[in-house]
Amino acid sequence: MNAKERARNRWKLLANTVSKKCQDQIFAAQISYDLFNIECISTEWYKYSACVQSNNFSANVCRSPIIITPEELMGFNNTGNVRIWPSEEVLAYYVLSNLDLFRDKTVLELGGGMSCLAGIMAALYGFCSDVHLTDGNPNSVYNVERILKKNVFSTKVTCSVLKWDQRPANLCHYDVILAADCLFFDEARDDLVHTIASSLAFDGIALVAAPKRGTTLYEFINMAQQEGLVCTVQQNYNALVWERHSKQVLFNSLYDTDSHFPLLISITKTTKIIDCQFQ
Repeated sequence: MNAKERARNRWKLLANTVSKKCQDQIFAAQISYDLFNIECISTEWYKYSACVQSNNFSANVCRSPIIITPEELMGFNNTGNVRIWPSEEVLAYYVLSNLDLFRDKTVLELGGGMSCLAGIMAALYGFCSDVHLTDGNPNSVYNVERILKKNVFSTKVTCSVLKWDQRPANLCHYDVILAADCLFFDEARDDLVHTIASSLAFDGIALVAAPKRGTTLYEFINMAQQEGLVCTVQQNYNALVWERHSKQVLFNSLYDTDSHFPLLISITKTTKIIDCQFQ
């Protein structure tokens, strides 16, 4: 049995154990770093707010109610419709903490799920020249389209379906690429690396937030190096995120650093393949 079949069978097993009546338990068990204050505006709409360096930021985010079915759990590009995952929130907070990285830059978010929260924050507050938000699932992209209509932007913002396995050859070269928690599926990892390599400007940077999850993060890095990309992995990349992570380690018995805590991978282009650096 190959890796793709093993991954598919694992999701079949999970899908067959999930029913509508246990969805509340699934959502309640998730880890949160409480980086954003989340205020319910209406049935589907929420206001995500954060205070960063004495500045207040907020965005209107649509979280459409879903019913988790086996079919919806079968593909990796459906996981973004389940919830806004902690890695996306962490990456969004990192964006707000480093807005100078985005000024006058073109930005692409890959696998942004139903919110593309990191890309939305960059578009709202980063003074970018252009922002393009993507996911492989049409339902996610539809939800992002709704979010774009509900917020006021001073920069050009677009969204579209982007499937990495189609090896898009006509992508623009972007100054900044964002991706959160996109490394865990074996069958999609190589396609993600290729998409980053083909769409990243030579003087640009890709920021990927993801937990280790065993060897998956390092397998991604090895693939990236083979494409001529340079990777730098950071653990303590934001003071508040590190503080919240440290508290989880001390006080939450369900917290597992390997599977929960997002590391930050900074990726640049080079013509040489060099070893990954760790900070």
